[in-house]
Order: sequence, then C-alpha cells, then structure tokens
Amino acid sequence: MKSVGVIKEIKNFERRVSLCPEGVAALVEQQIPVFVERDAGEPSGYGDEAYAQAGATIVPSAEKVFRKADIILKVQPLSPDECELTREDQIFFSFINLYQHPERLLQLLKTKAIFFSAELLTNDQGEHLILKAISEIAGRLAVHVAANLLTVSQGGKGILLSGVSGVVPARVIVVGSGLVGKVAAVQAWQTGADVTLLSVKDLNEEAMILEKDGLTVEMFSKKRLDELLPQTDVMIVAVQAVKSNLPELRISAEQVAGMEAGSVIIDLSVEHSPIVETSHVTSLSQPTFVSQGVIHYGVPNISATIPKTATRVYARTILPYVAKLAREGFSAAMDSSPELLSALASYKGKVTNRVISNRFDTAFYNIFDLLELKL
Repeated sequence: MKSVGVIKEIKNFERRVSLCPEGVAALVEQQIPVFVERDAGEPSGYGDEAYAQAGATIVPSAEKVFRKADIILKVQPLSPDECELTREDQIFFSFINLYQHPERLLQLLKTKAIFFSAELLTNDQGEHLILKAISEIAGRLAVHVAANLLTVSQGGKGILLSGVSGVVPARVIVVGSGLVGKVAAVQAWQTGADVTLLSVKDLNEEAMILEKDGLTVEMFSKKRLDELLPQTDVMIVAVQAVKSNLPELRISAEQVAGMEAGSVIIDLSVEHSPIVETSHVTSLSQPTFVSQGVIHYGVPNISATIPKTATRVYARTILPYVAKLAREGFSAAMDSSPELLSALASYKGKVTNRVISNRFDTAFYNIFDLLELKL
C-alpha cells in the first residue's frame, strides 16, 4: 500500500488544494495513509482539524510530506524548488501545463520521478475528465464575472445582463465552441442574454443543437465579428490552444475599439491561446484593466476564485485513480486502467505520452516495454 501526500499550493493567488477532507476520508477507509501539509487546505476553507478528523496525519512542512509520501498530489505543476525535493520512486499527479512552459518538461524529466498530467486524463469516450470538469466551472463563472463587470460600480456600462420586462437583454458573443465556450453560451442564454456563439471550427451537430431562440451558432469570421462587435456588451473568448495559431483567428485593437465604452471582454484564452490584441494576463489581486474603453478580464485560473467548489471537483475526479495507484502500485494500475495510461506523462526521465512526444518532438517510450525491461 502506497501513501498519499497533499502539499500547499505556492503559486500566487492559487487557493485550491488537491484533496478535500472527504477525499482523505475515502482513502483512509481503504487503509491508505495520507499526509497533509499544515494549512494546505486553509485557502480553500478546509482547516487542519477537518483533515485530521478525516484520518490524515498533519505534518509541518512540504519537505516532510515529500519525505513521507509515495504519491504527491497537487493542482499546479511542481516548481523548480519542489522538483529538488523529489525522489526517483515517487509518483506525482497534477496539472503540468507544458504548452505554456515547454522548459518545464526538462525539469520534470531530470527528477526521474513518475508524473501524471491531470489535463491529459481521458476516458474511453475520449473525454478529458479533469479539463471537462474545470471547463464547466470556467464557462459558468465567466458569465457571473461579466454580469458583475457590467455594473457601474465596476466601471461597466450599467446594464443588466438578463434585461427586464420591456428592456432588451445584454448582447453576448462567445468565441470558441469547445466545452468552455458551449457552457458559457448556454449559461449566458439561461441568464437571459441574447447570445451568439462563434465557432472557430466546422459547425457540427453538437454545436448546432445548442441553437435556441436567443442563442445562435455561426462560423467565426472577421467580417461577422466586425458586424457584431459594435452592438456587443460582453465578449467571452474561449478558444482552444490548437486553434490559436491560425492567422485569421485574431481580434485586433481596432475591432475592440468598435465596442461601446464600458463593454466587457472575458478572455479565458489569454494565457494559452492569446488572440485578442489588447488583452494580457491579469491576477486575482488586479483582475481587470481598461483598453480602448473596454473592460478586460484576463485571469487564467478563473476557477481559483471559487476554490472550495473547484477543489471538490478536482478531488472527486482524481480520487479513483489515486486510490488505484495507492492500492495496486504503479505497474498493476497501468495494466488495469487505460485512463491512468492516458495521463502518464513521463516515467523515470523518459516521455511515455505520445501527445507530449509529438508536441515537443521528443523520443517516445512505451511504458510496458520499460516495465518489462525493468528500466
């Protein structure tokens, strides 16, 4: 039986934690030892007492968790300092965010530990399980943030997103018809806004089925965007990274200037797929800025603003796979879980995921060959 460790997130403004007390209790019920760093859950509203009551052992520092635990859970990727604390036989489960920080791959490989990538965890239907859950949060939350920013107290134009009897609702554009975009579009429509979803990929039945009275689905084009923006109150940008390198997929400062003063842009793609010329990454301490008279919101980890909900979603999704690794050990878990296999990024300094190998042009190693050769 392997032990599990939970450490405090150290990235600025990251308030989530990788496991909530309910998740700890579920592991302890299976006789899996759990070590939690002191105050790891405090930013999410989970105190040490709750973890202790769930059966965890509270330890005073991350260094001690690294020494005691076989499996380390995080939300954010390991920092360079944390990489220095790893052991070659340890297993790590977190987001690794290599697309934004390709240099991180070499850092992880140098540790010769075992890394699972939360963003690559996929089921047999091809759904990215954690990304799907986090995307639902982001899409819903984007609409709530936009509604608040439209108020005069936030510098907005002073309109209600839903409208009222006899008054037209706000007009919302959502750019990108992936999961985040679809969730945002439906959430805005359910709130009462007049919504146009602009797809950057070919329209298919899945996208078109969203169409309702007050929610239209169209193909993205510069011409159509030019027509819509002057009447748009909120633009939510939710474009997947794979599409961001298309030259025609750009929103210029001139186009943004065509929006009315006090309008709002929620840029959920600003970190991984920057397509809005006037946008840049912001933080939870200063989430907005004004450019061309338009309020821009560019917080990339928007789900960190509701850490308790986000923690529960993340923990619930990873828990079965963490328990399997702890109970069965790495080799047996690989044999019995295609989902875990999909998320395995690297093993003892070797890239074992074809998505990563293809993206960064590195050698690919089949994990079962490595285990058979006992490498």
